[in-house]
Amino acid sequence: MRRTILALFATLFLCVLASAVQKKRPEPMRQNPGMQAQDSPQQMKQLVHRVFEDLFNNGRYGAVSEIYASNCVVHEHGKTVPLEHSVSEGKNFRSAAPDVHMSPGGMSVEGNIVTVSWTGRGSHSGRANGLMKPTGKHFQVSGTSRFRVENGKIVEVWNEWDRNELFRQIGVSPTAAYLYDKAEDVMLALERIFPRGPS
Repeated sequence: MRRTILALFATLFLCVLASAVQKKRPEPMRQNPGMQAQDSPQQMKQLVHRVFEDLFNNGRYGAVSEIYASNCVVHEHGKTVPLEHSVSEGKNFRSAAPDVHMSPGGMSVEGNIVTVSWTGRGSHSGRANGLMKPTGKHFQVSGTSRFRVENGKIVEVWNEWDRNELFRQIGVSPTAAYLYDKAEDVMLALERIFPRGPS
């Protein structure tokens, strides 16, 4: 009983710490006036299409450095995370749903920002993040992503989608979803305090 209470207090402390670290607001989208002539709208669309085909649908994570700048940041669910965190999350997602297929809809380009609506379909047949045993339940989620491109690589991403809807479809309770979200906050705070060295 005493251990449980100590664990709860430790978790609460880490959540408060994570909230304090997370107070920094993400920067608004910005366009780069110095965009290189090589970044034509068609080339930028092809680059973003590779995100869906190479990474999401085929799990070719060796292509990350060809697609993204090393200092790329991703804005999602009110958080700003480094590229490596987002790639790790993508790998976990593919582990939980190995048959996932992400279908990009129409793409539009304004300046050096590519906007795409997308739909993801699959089934929860694998396990990842220790969240829960595979349920075999099918899911379908939709969202919109914006990619800022500079010098032929993606340097910033904004993702908008309802993760809670995904959790609902595969049977994750609202409490477990909340705890998962808070645990992610703690991990991000710890990564900021104790950054990983070069791999």
